[in-house]
Amino acid sequence: MPNIEASKKDLEKLIGKKLDIKQLEDAVEYAKGEIELVEGDRIVIDEKDTNRPDLLSAEGIAREIRGRLTRERGIPKYKVRKSSASVIVDKSVSKIRPCIAAAVVKKVKINENVLVQLINSQEKVCGTFGRKRKEAAIGIYDWSKLKQPMHYKAYKPRGKKFIPLEYKVEMNLEEILLEHPKGKEYKHLLEGFSKFPIFEDNKGVVASMPPIINSDLTGKVSPSTKEVLVEVTGYNQETVNIALNVMVSALAERGFEIYSVKIKYPNKTIVTPNFTPGKITVKIDEIKRISGLALNTKQIVELLRQARYDVKVKGKKLLCEYPAYRPDILHPVDVVEDAIISYGFNKIEPKPIKISTKGSELKAKKFKKAFENVCVGLGLQGVLTFTMTSKAKQTEMIGFDPEKEQLIEIENPVSEKYTVFRKKLYPELLEFLGKNKHASFPQKIFEIGKSLELDPKAETGVIEKNKLCIVFSGKRAEFTVAKGVLDAIADSLGLKYALKENKSPKAFEGGKSADVLIAGKKGFLGELSKETMQNFGLEQKTAVLEIEI
Repeated sequence: MPNIEASKKDLEKLIGKKLDIKQLEDAVEYAKGEIELVEGDRIVIDEKDTNRPDLLSAEGIAREIRGRLTRERGIPKYKVRKSSASVIVDKSVSKIRPCIAAAVVKKVKINENVLVQLINSQEKVCGTFGRKRKEAAIGIYDWSKLKQPMHYKAYKPRGKKFIPLEYKVEMNLEEILLEHPKGKEYKHLLEGFSKFPIFEDNKGVVASMPPIINSDLTGKVSPSTKEVLVEVTGYNQETVNIALNVMVSALAERGFEIYSVKIKYPNKTIVTPNFTPGKITVKIDEIKRISGLALNTKQIVELLRQARYDVKVKGKKLLCEYPAYRPDILHPVDVVEDAIISYGFNKIEPKPIKISTKGSELKAKKFKKAFENVCVGLGLQGVLTFTMTSKAKQTEMIGFDPEKEQLIEIENPVSEKYTVFRKKLYPELLEFLGKNKHASFPQKIFEIGKSLELDPKAETGVIEKNKLCIVFSGKRAEFTVAKGVLDAIADSLGLKYALKENKSPKAFEGGKSADVLIAGKKGFLGELSKETMQNFGLEQKTAVLEIEI
């Protein structure tokens, strides 16, 4: 977890109250932190929640504490003044690092505490929320040294030179990646590109090479700096906007003035920073149920206002607005957590369980076990495959269009082998057979496992299904074999089923596949086409049965 170093006097000034160490220890818990070290005026806070980039600075921690210890309530209001500043985004960065947000901060008074917090929060926001600069990389510049409008464009590796931060020699972009310590550390973020992004002013003076390094000329902030430009680059506009909001709202906490910047993309213009609050609706009864606290509506509203929400009561619901620097509010339970934090976890008294409970096996598990027993009785061998898989296996290799097939994808996959959650089980079993061709045939395998599908009606937008998949491979593995096993399963479990012509048998031989409806659940069976078999390296006939259970 990230550690935040701060001056106790500076933190008290930001909070607006003097606190002894015990009081400060209790107060820091409101900001999901613990004091790890006290050394004179220096304190180190272990921040426990990396989903709260707004708490990665003394300013953010103080803001959270003020809501609980002072009369300050609701969303902090930051005035964004209009300015003529702009950033012109060139189309050359559209496939490299396409998104940018920026703000100018004036009437800045840089002292040691401000400088330490600015540098540390920049590093920590980039490292945690920014996923080590991949999703958000932050640059801070002396605005007085730059001529607007600013430009964000891409250059060839040897097409631009500047002196990187803490260096004295001018280097081209290729040299920076190969020789500069930060270039070596982050060059993987620009691998595979023939051009690299540059943030520069209207005179061609380089401010930075996102997401690698700032220029030594403009990227240094010192006590003489009176105005700063803050910019964030990344792949998602919402992500870079939040990172910018976190940084400039922290500066605003010290009384500095925020000015807007126009971001001029080739096809649109936006203005940043944008402090429009997020909105979420929470049922009052849900807060009471989840928290277990006997609170009335007035008390709940007050607790949430202490947590920096603006709240309106509408019948049995609360209409909550939360600050634009918080990316962690995804579900009503997040709001409940904030209410409990305001109440104080230490104030909650544990209660003894007064009811006796009797455990029993879930109906769904009994049903699953019944299917397993039938499969084993039919001489099938059970296997277990991964829930995560590749998009190619779930689409192209079985004849589906990857652009049209809706799958649940991982935002930041580590490997191309595991980029999506499986929607169908049989491609994984086909791969299993393809890797075990050395075994004697015929092969008869099955798996009962989970698949995931998109569903806008579900609370999370995703539904989870249990499925049975059976695969036969051998000289006689035909459609009739798969149907015979379906008959045996239906007879053994007392289920009825119906077959319907499969109108899009992309993975199967024409006329040798069917949709299945069994006990109100859907499925399919069929004999694989030669093309599908070749895609998985199978040489003998293969038949598949897959049904929801």
